[in-house]
Amino acid sequence: MINRRAKNMEIFLDTKDRYTTEPELIEAVKTSREGQRFIGASEEVSVPDAFYGSAAKVVVSSKRSLEAAMPYAKAGKKVCVHNFASATNPGGGVVRGASAQEECICRCTTLYPCLDSREMWQRFYDPHRKAHDPLYNDDCIYTPGVYVIKSDISFPEPLAEQDRYKVDILTCAAPNLREEPSNLMNPFAGDKPAKLTDGQLETLITSRIKRLFEIAAANGSEVLILGAFGCGAFMNPPKVVAKVFHDVMKDWLDRFEVIEYAVYHRPDEAANYNEFANAMKEFI
Repeated sequence: MINRRAKNMEIFLDTKDRYTTEPELIEAVKTSREGQRFIGASEEVSVPDAFYGSAAKVVVSSKRSLEAAMPYAKAGKKVCVHNFASATNPGGGVVRGASAQEECICRCTTLYPCLDSREMWQRFYDPHRKAHDPLYNDDCIYTPGVYVIKSDISFPEPLAEQDRYKVDILTCAAPNLREEPSNLMNPFAGDKPAKLTDGQLETLITSRIKRLFEIAAANGSEVLILGAFGCGAFMNPPKVVAKVFHDVMKDWLDRFEVIEYAVYHRPDEAANYNEFANAMKEFI
């Protein structure tokens, strides 16, 4: 039987070896870090007027995030992928072999060394650690030109150099609604669970989800890859999250060509996918 955690760690170490030794990837990380921006929760974002005369194509798929992004990126589109981040650890638990969405992205790409920078620690991770608040806030990190160098599958495999592609990554954390919010992957998240009604959660994440659309549009993204934000490890109820995405997205349909909700699931775990497919059916 495969030790999944050990295998994940091995894959991540190989990814790290590649972006610290291959000249092209060393330069890619440097360029991404130079263009990377922290956008604070209260910072105003200048959003341009509508770009498109017709509404975006809305897709709900059972793909993984980078898997969903690949055909658009290879077609030359500017793609923004939302990273369902840990607010207190760059890459979440990727160095420990964890398997949530952020860790999967970091195993496949050059994202991790961008997030694990002194500036991002000072502006994003350390303030969240000091707050000891599992609800976090609307802070975001926008990382352009992240190279995808491995296939987005259970155990990623290296892509041939000609098959690599680039995406922009938008890092933003969902509220952490676990009964025990702090763990090795998300330290300093507080000792007490956040108790919210569905209405309180809806209000909180409406602000956060609006931020995703604002920042992606402000950076000229043509394709936006979203998903079941916080509905895995952070245990946000998918019905509430899908409803908020539905309600917020209506005001942003003319800012993008495609909005895809990539909700990967195993055959026996389709609850998140079903909630998003149901919520978005009027747009599909």
